[in-house]
Amino acid sequence: MAKQILKDLINMDYESLINLSKKENINMFKSVLEHMLKASNRRINTLLKSDVGKFSPALKSLNDAGIKKFDISFVRNATSKDTGKLLNLFSKSKQFLQAKSSRLQGWNKIRSQVKNRLGAKKLFGTEYKSKRQATYWINREKKFWGLYNKLIDEFGGIITELDSKRIQKMLYKIQSMKIKGKTDEFIQSAMEQYIDNLYQAKQKNIKFRDEDFEDELKIKFR
Repeated sequence: MAKQILKDLINMDYESLINLSKKENINMFKSVLEHMLKASNRRINTLLKSDVGKFSPALKSLNDAGIKKFDISFVRNATSKDTGKLLNLFSKSKQFLQAKSSRLQGWNKIRSQVKNRLGAKKLFGTEYKSKRQATYWINREKKFWGLYNKLIDEFGGIITELDSKRIQKMLYKIQSMKIKGKTDEFIQSAMEQYIDNLYQAKQKNIKFRDEDFEDELKIKFR
């Protein structure tokens, strides 16, 4: 029942939302919004308890908007004068709840899809022979998503325009290369160069081979 109510709220059309947010309906609107924010906060808490949950794209989008958790106390104390802020909270919560990665189950599914795409049997796996092995691979995955999110912050829509799947694959390859003294800064710098080369090639409508870029790195740092 609660899931259906939440689904109905998320799918509410614009006209119904505006009517609900009118001054005479403000208390009902606050009640509806509080229900949504509580659901959002529960998902946030679940993600944060997971080893790699904090790298969820849905959670990252919230954090980028300056939201760590939704402030329910503000909603409870709000008046009709705060309607604009309440509508903004509704929009942010709706966007978060609609994202597949706002649920831990959905985020794990996305991670599994990335694992299969990269051919990374252990990087995003859940079955380990020992606690030590589990810690090693989980920390490696954290680094992968941490670095990828930094690239998203730096290049934004360019990554989607070029091919986010291709860029994830190159990131994994560079992360897996055996290069003496390799650091996160080195990987970040190499990926920045890769994305720039890929973008320039697209602008000039010329072919860019990932294999050539990999070979250059191996020759330079072998």
